[in-house]
Amino acid sequence: MKNFIDRDLYLGTQNDLINIILANISSGTKTVYYALNPDCMLKYWKDEEYRKIINKNENIVYVDGMGIVFSQKILGLPVAKERIATTDLFPALMGEIDKRQEEVKVFLLGSKGETADKVMKSFSNKYPRVRFVGSHHGYFNKQTDSNQVIEKINKLKPDILFVGFGNPVQEKWVNAHQQEIETLSIITCGGLFDYYSNNVKRAPLLMQKTGFEWLYRFSQEPFRLFRRYIFGNINYILKVFSLKFVK
Repeated sequence: MKNFIDRDLYLGTQNDLINIILANISSGTKTVYYALNPDCMLKYWKDEEYRKIINKNENIVYVDGMGIVFSQKILGLPVAKERIATTDLFPALMGEIDKRQEEVKVFLLGSKGETADKVMKSFSNKYPRVRFVGSHHGYFNKQTDSNQVIEKINKLKPDILFVGFGNPVQEKWVNAHQQEIETLSIITCGGLFDYYSNNVKRAPLLMQKTGFEWLYRFSQEPFRLFRRYIFGNINYILKVFSLKFVK
């Protein structure tokens, strides 16, 4: 793909992706789902371990960032039908499970303190037919405590595990423990739980659709996010145009 990424991305709609997730659960197909945005792509180009994980064809990688969509157009690549933000995918998937009244169990892993637990309780009330079986914070020692956390997950036998440690820590952790985790669908989700526990506010819909959600996030935490959103966006744009014009 013109050296942009060394694999095919999922380019379909969010609704179709939800159907794929639920179909894979019904058929017993173990699948990991990763999202890509411009910040992820900067890590992809620099971090060989992360790049190898994303390039595994058995994983489904979808487009979570308008910057990726714009890049696909600029580089003449196949273009995603829509951006699938994981923050939108999560409630849409829960809503579809609730509507179908299927037996699907969900576990939330990530964020600080009781954040994931708050999201689990809130969504249990909103989607009563979804079985949220447990949650755990993400600030455990990944070297020494992972086996204990995985044992807890496996005892509860979830069909879907959301992992929100931030990129690329979550992808590397999932890849390292994928065989041990007895869950059919694993979806990495970054800071998802912070949005639905009201720790972080989501950008207005217009900013999401026009590719300026990053600006809204930057305005909330400018000091923490300066390097990612200012230097990161500049580096990403330079990289895309170098792929376009440098042979």
